[in-house]
Amino acid sequence: MGINSYIARQFGKPTGFGGRIITSIMNRQNYPLYEETVQRLSPCSSESVLDIGCGNGYVLGMLAARSDCFYVGIDISESILKSATKRNHRFVKNGNMTFKYGEAARIPFGSAVFDKAYTINTVYFWEELNDIMTEVRRVLKPGGIFVNTLYTNDTLARFSHTQFGYKRFAQGQLISAAQYAGFGAKAIPIMGGAAYCVICNAPSQ
Repeated sequence: MGINSYIARQFGKPTGFGGRIITSIMNRQNYPLYEETVQRLSPCSSESVLDIGCGNGYVLGMLAARSDCFYVGIDISESILKSATKRNHRFVKNGNMTFKYGEAARIPFGSAVFDKAYTINTVYFWEELNDIMTEVRRVLKPGGIFVNTLYTNDTLARFSHTQFGYKRFAQGQLISAAQYAGFGAKAIPIMGGAAYCVICNAPSQ
């Protein structure tokens, strides 16, 4: 396996020591995306917030330090969930945060549980856009918000590892998938156009 292929696999599912290294690099590289996502979520006290593909829980820690909400992170990597729990020990201990194994296509929670949800740089690994967006819509309460943050295809093309296993989606595809699931949706450019957030609003009724 070549180094770029290995890096791509670790970005998709970080495991073991290599996964811990990759997620540390990921956090530094993606911090501007994290900050943009946190600002657009802007959770209010007592809301419940879901991170889909939470990695080592860095963004959840950012959120928990700013707003007293209940935070949940799901990921397909058991080993990275252990890292996330360790990183956010104080929030887990006081009952404000929990982590659970789960994937976007089958979120392990009931319907209408969360006020807000988000994912950052995971859509490249999704199999079925419409199905996953419908699943996200299912777990959100009426009036809930989902923020899907990702790099543009032009930006992805600048990274050598993204040539392995990364799907490319046009903004229109993501908007259409959100609308298919019943969301109102719009794309907002961030980082000078190098990335964008698709803001998805669930109907209030």
